[in-house]
Formats: sequence, C-alpha cells, structure tokens
Amino acid sequence: MAAHETYQSVGRREDLLNIIVNISPVETPMLSGFKKSKASNTLHEWLTDSLGTADAGRVAEGATFTAPTLTARTRLGNYLQINREGFEVTDTVDAVERAGVKGGEYEYQLAKALKIMARAMEVDIVSGVSASGASGGTARTTRGVLSFIASNVETGSATGTQALTETLYNNNLQTIFDSGGNPDTTYANGFQKRQISAFTASQTRNIEASSKKLIASVDVYESDFGMQRIILDRYMDTDKIVQLQKDMWGIVTLRPVKHTPIAKVGSSRRGMVEAEWGVVSLNEAASGKVTELTTS
Repeated sequence: MAAHETYQSVGRREDLLNIIVNISPVETPMLSGFKKSKASNTLHEWLTDSLGTADAGRVAEGATFTAPTLTARTRLGNYLQINREGFEVTDTVDAVERAGVKGGEYEYQLAKALKIMARAMEVDIVSGVSASGASGGTARTTRGVLSFIASNVETGSATGTQALTETLYNNNLQTIFDSGGNPDTTYANGFQKRQISAFTASQTRNIEASSKKLIASVDVYESDFGMQRIILDRYMDTDKIVQLQKDMWGIVTLRPVKHTPIAKVGSSRRGMVEAEWGVVSLNEAASGKVTELTTS
C-alpha cells in the first residue's frame, strides 16, 4: 500500500509567518539632523552680511576723516513646498484576518505613508531645485543643498573620472575655510564613503569600547581644518559629496507633518499625511561640494 504523502494531502493549513518584511531604507540623515524652525510665509527669507576683507586700518596721526564704503546686506530666500502621501483602505480589508499587521490596516498604511514622505523630503533636501510655482497646478519646490552650494566647488579633473582622494577632499576644506566657513560634516553615498574610509593619513576610526574591536568605517576624519563627521546618505548623488558647516543649514516648516482623515467614501476609509516646508541655507559659502567624481 502506498504511503500517504503531503502531495496527496488535502486540507493542510498554510504556513505563513506573522511578520511583514520590508527592507526599503528609511534613513533621512539631513531631515533628521538639520535644525528646525518655523516659517510664516511660502517664501522664507533671511539676511547675510560681510565684514569685507581683513586688512590694515591704520591712519596717520591727525588724519582727516574720510567716508567709508559700506557693504549692503544680502537678502536670500527659499520657497516652501508641499509634500503629501495618501492612502485608502476598504472596510473589508480591516475586517479580514491579516498576517503581520498589529492593529488596523489603516494604521499600518498611515505609518507607511509617513516613512514614504520622509524619504521624499530627504531627496529634495539633497537635490531639490527652486521653483516659485504658479496657479493652475504648478507646485512650488524648495532648493536643496546641492543647488544652494555655488561658492566652494571642487571638480578635480572635471571629466567625471576623478577618484575622491584625500588631497582633493582637503583642498576643498581649505577653500571653504578661506571663504570664512568652518565645515564639520560630510555627506556621502556608499561608494564615496568607502573612498573616504580608504584615506590613510590623520584619520580617526570608531572603536567599540567593550571588545576593543576596530570598526572598518571612518565615521570621523581629523583634518587640518577640524574634525569632520562622515555621514552616509543614500540619496546623495553618487558622483558628489558635500562638506557642510552644519549649523548653517536648517529645515523650516509652515505646516508641520500632519495626518488628516478624508471623508469616508462608501465602504473605504481614506487618509493623507501632508507638510509644507523648505530648506534654509544661512550662508552657502560656509560649505562646499566635490563634484564629477568617479562612481566605480
């Protein structure tokens, strides 16, 4: 008599893990790390000033007063943009038994929408391009870090084949310093962070205290222009790095992130999360970027 095997068995229960696996990245280092402030209009503005060139202010004894040439302050600004993520859940989905969802499906989709929106904001903080918007459905967009930085830019060979070297990295730190900045934080994608980790001189590596194990990643780099924190950002352009004086950057909000339930339609519940916000660069000359780097 043939054995009864699983292949002929009818009525077996499914073997489904009660978890949902989602490895989509959720890190938002600039959104999380930049200081926050409040806006009162869709165009957020600020002023910059300069002391001019440091030079001798000597005068002869008894010299006649001469009128100085005063420099005018500069008015800068950035538009605020609106980010929104919506979702909809039927009553049936909420009623059936679901694997891996603690609580209701609506709450699960709400949490997911918040993460999606945070990532979208991070992308625009890095590489957004300014636009004033217009009536008829043209959205305002906020200028991001890469677009703001114009004064201190190192391009290496300017051919797109330049490897990020320690010399190139420090040359731009010096350019920023000479412009009056004090850079302290570098943002890089995975490939360029590995290039920084390969620097051989004046570097500080993280050591886990309990095991004294050397971690093969440079999180802090000791340069001639101060300690530089190296931050891994998935959304930084692969052929660029930015070297920021971090206290010169911020996120300003007109309307903070808010969940709004939408009126029920039939047997479905709808909702959205929305925010109105922008990037602040108090003075882009305090930071810099290295561009046109090789990515392989």
